[in-house]
Amino acid sequence: MAAAFYNRDQIHEGTSQTTGTIRDNKGHTGRFEMKKIFGKYRVGILLHGNKIWISELVSIFFTLLIFTSMAVLYLIIIRNEFIIHNFTKEIELLNRKSVDLEYILEEYQDRLRISELLCSFLGSKITRDTRLTLTDIVYTNSKQFGYDPILLLAVINVESVFNTKAQGKYRSGDLSGAMGLMQLKLETAQEMANKFKMGVLQPDDLFKPEINIVLGVAYLTRLISTFKSFKLGLLAYNQGPGTILSTLSKKEPLSINYYKKVLDSYYKLQQLSTRNSARNEPNQSCW
Repeated sequence: MAAAFYNRDQIHEGTSQTTGTIRDNKGHTGRFEMKKIFGKYRVGILLHGNKIWISELVSIFFTLLIFTSMAVLYLIIIRNEFIIHNFTKEIELLNRKSVDLEYILEEYQDRLRISELLCSFLGSKITRDTRLTLTDIVYTNSKQFGYDPILLLAVINVESVFNTKAQGKYRSGDLSGAMGLMQLKLETAQEMANKFKMGVLQPDDLFKPEINIVLGVAYLTRLISTFKSFKLGLLAYNQGPGTILSTLSKKEPLSINYYKKVLDSYYKLQQLSTRNSARNEPNQSCW
C-alpha cells in the first residue's frame, strides 16, 4: 500500500469504537476503525473489506524480523563452521607437511653425518660408491633395530676395519670361517637369513655389505635380547653364546677385551663426528 492518511472530518466517535475513512495517494479509500477493548484501544485498517489490525501487523513484522535474524545468524554460523573446518584441515595438512619435512631433514642430517664420518675416518681407503652404500645400509639398519649408527660403525671397525672381503683367522692362522664386514659365519648367517626368508646363502654372499650388515645386526640384536644385556650380547657376538653361558654358569670372570675395544672405537668415532658437525657445513673433500 502506498502512503496513506486519515480523513478526520469523517470520523464518528462512540463509546467503544471510532471509525473513519482512509485514502492513499492514489485515491483508493478504505475504512479506519479503532476499538476500545478492556480499557485499551486497538487500531486497525479496513481495506477492500478486509480488516487488518495494526497490532497484528506489528506482531507479524517483528516475527518476520526475528525469523529473518535467526536465519541470517544460522547462515553465519554455518559459514563460520565451514571456514573453521577448512582452516582446521589446512592446519592439519601443514602440520603433516611440517612433520614430513622435519623427518626428511633429520634423515638427511643423519646420513650426512655417517657419510662424512666414514670419509674422515677411512679417507682414501674407501671409495665414494662404497661409502655411500655403507651409509645407506648402516642408517637403515640403525633405524630398524634402534641403534646409534655410530655404534654399528664401531662394531664393524673392530670386526673387519671396514674391509668387505675380510676373513677371520684363528691364532694358528687357520681361517675361522667368519667373513665380511661383521665377520659372520655361514651357518649363523643362514640361520638369520631363514628368519628373513632370504633363501639359501652362498659363501660369497657374506662379502656383500647389504647382506652381511643386515644379518649381522639382526644376530647381534637377538643376542642382546637373549642375554637381556648389551654387554653380554656384544660379548656373545664375539665369543659365541655357548662360551658366555658356560662362563656364567661356572661363575668365572668374563673376558671383556672385545667389549672395551668396541666402546673405545665408539668414543673415537663419536669425537670425530662431533668435530665434523662443528664445521656447520659439509666437508667438500668428501664430495
